[in-house]
Amino acid sequence: MLAAPLALLTVMMLSLAVASASWMAFDDRAGAAALLAIVVPALLGAAALAAVRGCFIDVSDGVVRDVAAWCTVRRIDQDRIATARVRPGWWRIYVLELVDGSAVKLVGASPQQFPARLLPDAGDRDLDDLDVLLGPDPA
Repeated sequence: MLAAPLALLTVMMLSLAVASASWMAFDDRAGAAALLAIVVPALLGAAALAAVRGCFIDVSDGVVRDVAAWCTVRRIDQDRIATARVRPGWWRIYVLELVDGSAVKLVGASPQQFPARLLPDAGDRDLDDLDVLLGPDPA
């Protein structure tokens, strides 16, 4: 959920840096301000790209960690998860229904998951992801 706007920001900032570099290359009057018009958007684009790479869902040691932009949004113990499902649509959102009846959307899903969703076995991959989120069967 957060990864999409960050990816858009990356494209916008890096495009602005390239446009500014093109303008500076063909304008003899370009000075320090033109150089800043290249450096600042390039740095912002690189930072947004790093933040996109920091959007993921981590499952380890019986805990589901929802991470957005390298910051943990929430931690959920797997034994608190009653069921898990994937909302249909082009953006795969995992929804966990907890034992207390509340539902939690995991926001850490990122665009790196898109290519896998275009494959014929995308449904099976979703089921595998849900198995990982639910953890081992306690029985």
